[in-house]
Amino acid sequence: MTKHSSPRSAPPPDSDSRPRWRIAAIIALLLLIAGSVAALIIVQATSDPEDEERWETIAAPTTESVAGDAFGSSSAGDCLAWSAPDAADLAKVDCSEEHRFEVTAAIDLSTFPGSEFGQDAGFPTELRFSELRGQLCEPATKDYLGSRFDPRGRYSINLINPGEDGWEAGERTIRCGLQNVGASGQVFPMFGKASEQNMSMVWEPGFCIGINLDIPTDPVPCEEPHAYEVAGIVDLGEQFGDNHPPVSEQDRFLDERCRQVAADYLGGPDRLEQQSLTVFWDTRSLSSWLAGNRLVNCSLGGQLDPGSALATLVGPARGEITINGQRPDQIADPEPPAAPAPGLAPGN
Repeated sequence: MTKHSSPRSAPPPDSDSRPRWRIAAIIALLLLIAGSVAALIIVQATSDPEDEERWETIAAPTTESVAGDAFGSSSAGDCLAWSAPDAADLAKVDCSEEHRFEVTAAIDLSTFPGSEFGQDAGFPTELRFSELRGQLCEPATKDYLGSRFDPRGRYSINLINPGEDGWEAGERTIRCGLQNVGASGQVFPMFGKASEQNMSMVWEPGFCIGINLDIPTDPVPCEEPHAYEVAGIVDLGEQFGDNHPPVSEQDRFLDERCRQVAADYLGGPDRLEQQSLTVFWDTRSLSSWLAGNRLVNCSLGGQLDPGSALATLVGPARGEITINGQRPDQIADPEPPAAPAPGLAPGN
């Protein structure tokens, strides 16, 4: 997320020197899945390599895995849902309904050469499943989505394995798929096929994004401590068409556009300063742009001094809000920089 200064402070420096906040994490989370002990490995992809070795995926037969019928019979395009903490109620549902996992490939590890996944092989470690996610599920999911996968977008590439009991029973099939995983590891509901959606990482106006150690996390009620509140969504494609603009051009356009979005959201251009809030926005990388994602958020946060960390907000931006425990009318304007001594240029 890129930050521009509030109307009270000096013009922002070049975009390369501005701090950026982005919700991104590497998460390895072990959950219990269905029937016996199937495990779900969740990893948020944050890399964006230009060249990757391609892996051939192998279609797996339908199985009657001890991990449960929904797991054992699921294939690319199926959507899986569960509500129990241990996901013991995992089931296939229509993708228009709320779900937590969209299968992009079923891969039978027993067909791979060598003895690593043979009938006498031990259950792989969590780290090994994480490696398989990168080696097998990433290319399989990119094949499933074509050019529409955004490595910095809303969805993460994840993996479901059959669990230790299923493995000991001879099941060697894994399910690759997509999930909407937050910075804290929380799995958010999905609706509809991911392949038919815009995958930009955006939130609807009115959402507040939590804060932990000055870092944005996941959506929370605005009455709870948070880093910023979403004021609106802007489609960069309306301004730039199909050509990916440099970040500096995105910043110049969004500087004016997001201020207008913020003014409309707050109820007037003076409300931004009255609430001592600062306008923030996202930009889109080339990889996101090539995936077809053009949407960005304009958001409202607090930054009491230029270059400082995000402040902690409590309360809605359009209501009674505090910034680091202070009401807006208690926050003093930042002092202007001292004038240089006579005969000296700034910076000398």
